[in-house]
Amino acid sequence: MEEFYLNDRKKAVLNQIINSYLNEGLPVGSKTLSTKSEENVSSSSLRSVMAELETLGLIYSPHVSSGRLPTEKGLRLYVDNLLGIQTKFNDNEDNLIEELHLAGQRGPKELLSEVSASLSGMTSHAGIVTIPKSENNIRHIEFVRISEQRALVVLVDNSGDVENRLIDIEEGTPDMVFETAGNYLNSKIKDQNIQQLRLKIDKEIKNHKNKIDTLAASLINRGLAVWANDQPDSSLIVRGHDKLLKDIHALDDLEKIKSLFNTLGNQELSIKLLEDVSNASGVKIFIGSENRLFVGTGCSLIIAPFQSHENKVIGALGVIGPKRMNYSKIIPIVDYTSQVVSKILNGENI
Repeated sequence: MEEFYLNDRKKAVLNQIINSYLNEGLPVGSKTLSTKSEENVSSSSLRSVMAELETLGLIYSPHVSSGRLPTEKGLRLYVDNLLGIQTKFNDNEDNLIEELHLAGQRGPKELLSEVSASLSGMTSHAGIVTIPKSENNIRHIEFVRISEQRALVVLVDNSGDVENRLIDIEEGTPDMVFETAGNYLNSKIKDQNIQQLRLKIDKEIKNHKNKIDTLAASLINRGLAVWANDQPDSSLIVRGHDKLLKDIHALDDLEKIKSLFNTLGNQELSIKLLEDVSNASGVKIFIGSENRLFVGTGCSLIIAPFQSHENKVIGALGVIGPKRMNYSKIIPIVDYTSQVVSKILNGENI
């Protein structure tokens, strides 16, 4: 980050422009600033200061003869100053703890879904949670026929979680084939996750075709493929898409909203967010194009990791909203929520 030396007058004017932008989202001119200023500063003096701030790349004029708005560089300077001030989240703190604690009793998935919804509710923007792909080993696999052409693949992992997927089967497949395929896989799953098992079985079927018939091999390949192809590198939970639609003026236009929704539906986002916080010890803020995945969306991201007992990052949570979001309010909310989630997942007292 480029360092700037700003005297008190320049800092005051920049903060006035930024606060006006965050509150109203509109360019502000020297006359308006002069009227709002607590000091008796003339419009001409303010224009001179604004010209210097523009030269530094901290503010800009969106249209000829219009007022000024902060650039991403100007917002970054403002946010970095906020991070240097110890702010605390106190509003509805007890309610947040109670809601997350109750959700945590229903399991990690319920907890993280509640976290995303709570962040959205508290900030009036989109709440986001991302976690790495589960690497749990498999305990049991079973194939269950549900019709002549479809079957259910049931998977139980070592944590006891049960999930299932539908697959197409060849018409006329005998019941014995389902049992054969299940028994074959269950004899191979010790200390294997789904990706490892698929690689192992593919190799064995190719090398030992005589040990399993064609129908069973086809069933196994289809069953493992539907699971392997459905296992992303990470999982993304987003709540509050509708909150983004309510702030069209802040996002400039519908095209930016469309771009944002495309970004939220991009699996790369989840992976990149985990990379961004992998070495973070607290809140990180990305303003507009500072994160390449948000280029063209007109949005900012405030995100923080949650960690295991060993201080290993096991996920991230945060808020996505327009660049004119209320940073001073949202930063402590995200920071505090990440600490609460870490403690709940680690079974610690809050």
